[in-house]
Amino acid sequence: MASTARPAKRQKLTHAAPRARARSPSPAHPDADAEFKPLPPPLLLLSLPALLAQPPSSRFHAQALCLSLAAVRACLAQGALSPDVECRAWTALAEVGMAVVSGGGAGEAQAWAVGVESEVEKAIAKGTLIAQKHPSLTIYLHHLTALHARLAQWQHNTKFARKLLARLTSSFLPSDPPHIVYAAHLARINNFITASSPTSAPHASPAPSAQDVHAALAAIDTLQNLAEKNAHEKVVLLSRVLRLRTLVAAEMWDTVQATLQPVEDALGLAYDAASTPKPHSSAQPPQTSYRKFDEPFETAMAVHALVLGVAFFTHAGQAADASARLAHLHLLLDAGALERFPAGVVEVSFEGGAPLAVQVTHPRVLYMLTFLADLLCELVAVGIMRSEFGEAQRNLDLLIAHTRTYDIFELFAARTALHQGHLAHALGKTSKALQCYDTASFLAGKDKFVDMAARTGELVLRLGMLRTAGGDDAGGEMKELGAELEVLAKRCRGQGAALEAVGQVLESCLATEILKSKQHLKHALSLASRAQDNYLRALVLALIAAHYLHTAQEHARAMLETCEQLAMGLGAPVQRLRDVGVGGRMGRTKVEVVAVGNVPLRVWCGERFLDLYRREGNEGEVRKREAVNKQLLKSPPARAGG
Repeated sequence: MASTARPAKRQKLTHAAPRARARSPSPAHPDADAEFKPLPPPLLLLSLPALLAQPPSSRFHAQALCLSLAAVRACLAQGALSPDVECRAWTALAEVGMAVVSGGGAGEAQAWAVGVESEVEKAIAKGTLIAQKHPSLTIYLHHLTALHARLAQWQHNTKFARKLLARLTSSFLPSDPPHIVYAAHLARINNFITASSPTSAPHASPAPSAQDVHAALAAIDTLQNLAEKNAHEKVVLLSRVLRLRTLVAAEMWDTVQATLQPVEDALGLAYDAASTPKPHSSAQPPQTSYRKFDEPFETAMAVHALVLGVAFFTHAGQAADASARLAHLHLLLDAGALERFPAGVVEVSFEGGAPLAVQVTHPRVLYMLTFLADLLCELVAVGIMRSEFGEAQRNLDLLIAHTRTYDIFELFAARTALHQGHLAHALGKTSKALQCYDTASFLAGKDKFVDMAARTGELVLRLGMLRTAGGDDAGGEMKELGAELEVLAKRCRGQGAALEAVGQVLESCLATEILKSKQHLKHALSLASRAQDNYLRALVLALIAAHYLHTAQEHARAMLETCEQLAMGLGAPVQRLRDVGVGGRMGRTKVEVVAVGNVPLRVWCGERFLDLYRREGNEGEVRKREAVNKQLLKSPPARAGG
């Protein structure tokens, strides 16, 4: 979130009608026959950038910037400008020039934009000099300083940019307009969060360092304290949402929940996870149980708080809490919440002064990136878990095409490689899986989750390959691999429910005592159950059942039955043709839908059931289970997944 505040335009218009369009006066319009005086050329030229403005997504964006530059240059060429008009013109040139520079238009591809960077430097210097000479133009001085900081940041002079912003935020007087003061504080916070200079490819910027994150949090505290002192409740709420977003982005999960609660309290958000309504269920409670939002600022804050809340509780493995907030978010979006701030800008009003304009996540970004790029990733993952390998591959191809089309491939490269590895792993393509896991780990960088997920997949696959191959060198390799697994298991601690559970599974495999192994698996089962992760639950149940096969057969049978039930739900139904007789004649076919599920896991359970039945001497159940296992091995998912 960033402020888009700028000095108010100083111009005066007289209300009159053109002589050529003069008409007789009417009671409703007593001045309808008066003349409109021509607008002075400098003011007309300075008005054009606002009229020509186009969003970066528009195909006319470059043309609008080109014409705006020409208009401001023409204004400055007029000469004999009053100090306020000249200061405004230099400020406008700095604004438009920064839009060109930060948008990547100042390269050789745009001949009209060559030299804009030096023009911005000159405009800032000229405008600052005029504002310093005239106390009435101080408002421009603040804005020009913020623009100077943006330019310095773009030029990779981070230290100087932060020095400018620190000096600016400490120079305000109680008489300064609130929107200018808060805009400067937001600019300083944004500088710490973005960490590196903006470029034409924002996703290429590295994540902020731990030092930058703590500096941003300190700057947010300063903003919040100032807002509380001035009794500006909306700015206080904005500060809390900013803190929440910063903590989530920095993966400082241990402090997120304590920060989320005050935000939800301020917005009037309260949830009973046990009675979460389903947005498309006919038996859902009335939607009035969830607060509705009409005011744009509160709506934007609520949407951001809900998105961040869903992210936190999903990470923490608290599925019920995440579902409650996700249901509310869906209801708000279905009710047109994003239409409250269609341009991605909301305003905070102040009594007797200009409002503070705050740039939030644009609705198009929420739809195009969050709900389409991320959704495709989830569809790929679900397809792999449900043994729908063809569907997973199609969605993976679509994900790659979409991210390349919108120039965001680098954002999803690590996750894409991880999905490729999981799919190859499921299909038994071990060489490709290892290569993809290694690539995902390399590309993940500071993304701890993707890195550790890739490393887990790689090491577990190597463990399986080693145990399958055996050989004289297996002992030494197993010892080396065990050491790597031990380090990875420790890294998984405190990294969210999914990785925490995976770490417990790894530790159970490394445990030298059966009791220790069972304890780790029970902890993993608890985490997976709370997160409603049936895929992981099925795997953990299978591992627990393996421990009880020779010591507690009844307990093992119960575990295997639950595991098989879960495995049956982890796959799409398969259509089979079955011969049916009609009127004594054979040869007609009927489509029969059979739930196959995760075939390899079901086959493994079936083999364990055979062991139990043979020990009991139950030949009838042995024959039934052998027939089921034989049929499962014929199914396409079994042949595809190995």
